[in-house]
Amino acid sequence: MEITQKNRFVDNGDGTVTDVDSALMWAKGDSWLELERYITWVEGQDFVVAKNKEKFAGYSDWRVPNAKEAKTLYVYESINTDKDGCEVHIDKSFSSGCGYTTWTSETRAAKQAMGFDFRDDYEYWLDKDHDSSSSNVRLVRSVGAENSMIITIDDGQGGVEEVSRFVDNRDGTISDLQTNLMWSRLDSLLELDKWVSWDEAKVYVKELCRNKFAKFDDWRMPTKKEALSIYCPGHATTDVYGDTVYVPQVFPAGCGVTTWTRTLNKSDERLAMRVFYYNGDFKWYKRGLRSHGIRPVRPIKG
Repeated sequence: MEITQKNRFVDNGDGTVTDVDSALMWAKGDSWLELERYITWVEGQDFVVAKNKEKFAGYSDWRVPNAKEAKTLYVYESINTDKDGCEVHIDKSFSSGCGYTTWTSETRAAKQAMGFDFRDDYEYWLDKDHDSSSSNVRLVRSVGAENSMIITIDDGQGGVEEVSRFVDNRDGTISDLQTNLMWSRLDSLLELDKWVSWDEAKVYVKELCRNKFAKFDDWRMPTKKEALSIYCPGHATTDVYGDTVYVPQVFPAGCGVTTWTRTLNKSDERLAMRVFYYNGDFKWYKRGLRSHGIRPVRPIKG
């Protein structure tokens, strides 16, 4: 087992490399090394399906990286060589002779997808399914337990059992047994068919409480940490525009790409935090901006 970059990259000896900093496992090679041709974004999805079907390196949860993940592989001090013998800034634990780009899961308007270039550290957009729009793909999977849909719980008899982390309660709610949180199955966009401001999101949640949605009156806006707890990079669905978002598939497709949170800026309360489900990012936005949704949540009380 070879470790490089101050113990950051671990060659697992099975065609994979683990980045211990990001808790991500990567295929050591890319689609160019296997297929010896460029592929479209759509063909990249088929490539993922094929590698999962064969259980590459013993795993069946490989996926296309999001942009944030792809960028973690770019290390300026690292020099590797691509298929043309040119420099790419990827650790030497990865195979040389590779392509110098990768597709990512970032899409817009369901027509284009983002690629990332390891020669020059830049991102670009191309059509998802056009012969002139081709790249390579580097497969990745999450190593962390937070991405698992199966958890272990006490069976009440001194033992443990494995159960699904997310439970559809069949009353419009989803329970997360790992965090002990209950979520509305639908976000406000699916329910209202429109975006809401932060104050409108707050009113929306109050209405759930007033009407005792699913028999509960303690619904609230999530904190940033809670909102991020259902961002699961290994489990993709699609948002209202048909673009990729990473929330468990127990939640329906067609949702908003973001959620408002209850987290306010301490220096400027006109700003509130929102979480992005296409890359797990979060940013401050003006509370009056009407371009977001809300995912209501409540604690599961024992």
